[in-house]
Amino acid sequence: MSNRIKLKGTGIVPDVAIGKAVILEDKTKIFIPYYNILKEHIDDEVNRFLKALEQTKKQIEDAKDNLNSDLESDHLSIFDTHLLILRDQSLIQKTIQIIKERFLNAEYAFKEVIKELIAKFKGMEDEYFKQRREDLEDIATRVIANLVDKDLNKSLDFEEDTILVAKVIHPSDLSILYNDKVVGIATDYGGVTTHTSIIAKALNIPTVVGLHNATKVIVDGDIVIVDGIEGEVIVKPQESEKNIYLEKHQKRIHFQKQLLEIAKYPSITLDGEKIELLANVEIAEEFPALKKYNAEGVGLYRSEFIFLQSAPDLPTEEEHYNFYKKLCSQVKGEVVIRTLDLGGEKFFHEVLEKDEQNPVLGLRAVRFCLRRKDIFRTQLRAILRVSGENENIKVMFPLISGVDELKEVVGFFEEVMEELKNEGIKINETIQKGIMIEVPSAAEIPDLLAKYVDFFSIGTNDLIQYCLAIDRNNDKVNYLYQPSHPAVIRIVDRTIKAARKAGIDVSMCGEMAGNPKFTALLLGMGLRKFSMTPASIPVVKSVLRNVKISDCEQLLERVLNMESASQIEKHIIAVNHKLIPDYEKLARIKL
Repeated sequence: MSNRIKLKGTGIVPDVAIGKAVILEDKTKIFIPYYNILKEHIDDEVNRFLKALEQTKKQIEDAKDNLNSDLESDHLSIFDTHLLILRDQSLIQKTIQIIKERFLNAEYAFKEVIKELIAKFKGMEDEYFKQRREDLEDIATRVIANLVDKDLNKSLDFEEDTILVAKVIHPSDLSILYNDKVVGIATDYGGVTTHTSIIAKALNIPTVVGLHNATKVIVDGDIVIVDGIEGEVIVKPQESEKNIYLEKHQKRIHFQKQLLEIAKYPSITLDGEKIELLANVEIAEEFPALKKYNAEGVGLYRSEFIFLQSAPDLPTEEEHYNFYKKLCSQVKGEVVIRTLDLGGEKFFHEVLEKDEQNPVLGLRAVRFCLRRKDIFRTQLRAILRVSGENENIKVMFPLISGVDELKEVVGFFEEVMEELKNEGIKINETIQKGIMIEVPSAAEIPDLLAKYVDFFSIGTNDLIQYCLAIDRNNDKVNYLYQPSHPAVIRIVDRTIKAARKAGIDVSMCGEMAGNPKFTALLLGMGLRKFSMTPASIPVVKSVLRNVKISDCEQLLERVLNMESASQIEKHIIAVNHKLIPDYEKLARIKL
């Protein structure tokens, strides 16, 4: 009787790996000492704690530097979040207070403070709060390891291809992953946006998350197959299975090379319609990827990174200006800068409100900017200054919910323009300004909003979430996150048509834009400008180069009459298979 076991989870990096299992938690446990210190040694103990904090910061900064060239978008915020926690004065002062008042050693004092913070998140099932607990636990482990002078990775010397099995993979585990012998990852917890997934994507390690009981059924030394394509993990596979999966891996490598060749081709449909494929970027290290995948510009620059990089301080006007200038100098075509969208699920420093019960629906994006116009003004001044030197730059405001709010934002923007003109600073007085359509209220009145802007960019990630009233990061309900839902399809279609009717530009920068499943359907709606992760460009290009607009319009016409997400999904996939060679491969792969 075979001992073979198959586990089902969520595939993150669509590739296959085979190796021996190593259970990570068993190798990285730390004993936390508890003892009292003499009064005359208190200052020494405080200094030992502060030194460990600095050592931890250095380790995180080194890990961040090592990953810079691998990350795509939104990913460096993991490390910035940890650095922000380490700079939190309340956390530092509470630990020092315990050391001084209770005469306790630094390791135990710090553990007590972290324990108290984690307790505040207990019972909160929202994915944001789960990740904050993980952040705190990871920071505690790293700081305490430095205090007890323990190298977390010293005992991990892999001699053969290894599959790391863990409850989760933390950013502090990065040095373990920088090992050629680590070929795959399998975790109990996690979804597509959690730390484990972000790290795995950055390092391109085949990964399956959300397996629930991998650490219970897999033991050290088991042979394991990680199938990131199907989202499966096979424990103790048969010999014949190993050969099948090795062949699967080789096919993926070959197809990747084909896609890189496709990236060089023009973005034109079979009937000659020119389509613009732009990139979503966040960090300077992504610039090489724009050239590699032949992006025609930047359709979404997420400016949050500048703020996170400066934390706990706020970035100066010159810091904004210098980064935007560098960005524009290295990008061909337009550059759309989205103004600050920190808040909500994204960790920010002390300038934000701290006690919001539902931060995703709270003080974030333009709501925060209108509350803190000093911060908003600094960013807008820098964007406008660069516009005087580069006419390709555009500005975009996120989370607009109605006309009054938009008029207030535009009014303030024009006020800053006048301010710069009065100072004799050259600006582009006709700089294009746009908004993200990501709130259902805005999607219902695109004709009214179009009067005040030059372009729309549809942010499907939040739009779908708000439209369907589900948390896309919550693995208990994320099955309801359905881009194919009739309501979503109709909202997107109406928005595109309203923009075209109003004579303004319209693009899409949400994940839907980079998903080859929806390319033909979006073309049928009239979308001619897509913005996505750079690596998705050749995949989408492969689709659009094999379709005619007339076929795409027929697809849309049929879909608009369908009543369920499952019905729409099946029909879209069937049509894609009919129109697009190698569609099955395109639907599964992401470089």
